[in-house]
Amino acid sequence: MTAARFDAPASTSRHAGFPLPPYVRRDGVAFKIVRLIWLTARFARREQVTIADYRRRFGVSVRSFHRDVALLRQAGFYIDADLQGGYRMLSFLADADCA
Repeated sequence: MTAARFDAPASTSRHAGFPLPPYVRRDGVAFKIVRLIWLTARFARREQVTIADYRRRFGVSVRSFHRDVALLRQAGFYIDADLQGGYRMLSFLADADCA
Protein backbone atom coordinates (compact mmCIF):
# COMPACT_ATOMS: atom_id res chain seq x y z
CA MET A 1 0.00 0.00 0.00
CA THR A 2 1.37 3.40 -0.91
CA ALA A 3 1.55 6.19 1.62
CA ALA A 4 -0.33 9.35 0.72
CA ARG A 5 1.10 12.75 1.56
CA PHE A 6 -1.59 15.12 2.76
CA ASP A 7 0.82 17.80 3.94
CA ALA A 8 2.13 18.83 0.51
CA PRO A 9 1.33 22.45 -0.39
CA ALA A 10 -1.27 23.00 -3.09
CA SER A 11 0.03 23.92 -6.50
CA THR A 12 -0.32 27.56 -7.45
CA SER A 13 1.50 27.42 -10.79
CA ARG A 14 -0.46 28.02 -13.98
CA HIS A 15 -0.29 25.81 -17.01
CA ALA A 16 0.30 27.77 -20.20
CA GLY A 17 -2.89 28.05 -22.22
CA PHE A 18 -5.11 26.11 -19.82
CA PRO A 19 -7.58 27.62 -17.37
CA LEU A 20 -7.20 26.80 -13.71
CA PRO A 21 -9.32 23.88 -12.53
CA PRO A 22 -12.17 24.86 -10.19
CA TYR A 23 -10.58 23.32 -7.09
CA VAL A 24 -7.58 25.70 -7.40
CA ARG A 25 -9.56 28.92 -7.78
CA ARG A 26 -9.88 30.35 -4.28
CA ASP A 27 -13.23 32.01 -4.94
CA GLY A 28 -15.07 28.85 -5.93
CA VAL A 29 -17.10 26.31 -4.00
CA ALA A 30 -14.84 23.48 -5.20
CA PHE A 31 -11.87 24.94 -3.30
CA LYS A 32 -13.90 24.98 -0.08
CA ILE A 33 -14.98 21.37 -0.67
CA VAL A 34 -11.34 20.34 -1.13
CA ARG A 35 -10.44 22.04 2.16
CA LEU A 36 -13.30 20.30 3.99
CA ILE A 37 -12.35 16.90 2.56
CA TRP A 38 -8.73 17.47 3.58
CA LEU A 39 -9.79 18.32 7.14
CA THR A 40 -12.15 15.34 7.26
CA ALA A 41 -9.42 12.97 6.06
CA ARG A 42 -6.96 14.25 8.65
CA PHE A 43 -9.52 13.99 11.44
CA ALA A 44 -10.61 10.51 10.32
CA ARG A 45 -6.98 9.35 10.61
CA ARG A 46 -6.94 10.76 14.17
CA GLU A 47 -4.27 13.30 13.23
CA GLN A 48 -3.95 16.64 14.92
CA VAL A 49 -4.54 19.63 12.64
CA THR A 50 -3.00 23.00 13.37
CA ILE A 51 -3.92 26.32 11.84
CA ALA A 52 -0.33 26.64 10.58
CA ASP A 53 -0.62 23.33 8.67
CA TYR A 54 -3.92 24.44 7.16
CA ARG A 55 -2.63 27.86 6.13
CA ARG A 56 0.57 26.37 4.68
CA ARG A 57 -1.45 23.89 2.64
CA PHE A 58 -4.16 26.20 1.31
CA GLY A 59 -2.87 29.76 1.79
CA VAL A 60 -6.09 31.05 3.33
CA SER A 61 -6.88 33.07 6.44
CA VAL A 62 -7.35 31.90 10.01
CA ARG A 63 -10.98 32.93 9.70
CA SER A 64 -11.45 30.42 6.84
CA PHE A 65 -10.08 27.69 9.07
CA HIS A 66 -12.51 28.56 11.85
CA ARG A 67 -15.41 28.65 9.37
CA ASP A 68 -14.49 25.22 8.01
CA VAL A 69 -14.17 23.72 11.50
CA ALA A 70 -17.53 25.26 12.46
CA LEU A 71 -19.10 23.74 9.36
CA LEU A 72 -17.75 20.29 10.26
CA ARG A 73 -19.05 20.72 13.82
CA GLN A 74 -22.46 21.60 12.38
CA ALA A 75 -22.30 18.41 10.32
CA GLY A 76 -21.91 16.38 13.51
CA PHE A 77 -18.17 16.07 14.03
CA TYR A 78 -16.96 16.37 17.62
CA ILE A 79 -13.87 18.57 17.17
CA ASP A 80 -11.91 19.83 20.13
CA ALA A 81 -9.10 22.40 20.37
CA ASP A 82 -6.16 21.81 22.68
CA LEU A 83 -3.98 24.34 24.49
CA GLN A 84 -1.15 24.11 21.92
CA GLY A 85 -3.40 25.32 19.07
CA GLY A 86 -4.16 21.94 17.53
CA TYR A 87 -7.55 20.55 16.62
CA ARG A 88 -8.54 16.91 16.89
CA MET A 89 -11.71 14.91 16.33
CA LEU A 90 -12.99 13.30 19.51
CA SER A 91 -14.39 9.81 19.56
CA PHE A 92 -17.27 8.89 21.86
CA LEU A 93 -18.77 5.56 22.73
CA ALA A 94 -22.39 5.17 21.69
CA ASP A 95 -23.44 4.48 25.29
CA ALA A 96 -21.72 7.63 26.57
CA ASP A 97 -23.62 9.82 24.09
CA CYS A 98 -26.99 8.39 25.07
CA ALA A 99 -26.46 8.66 28.83
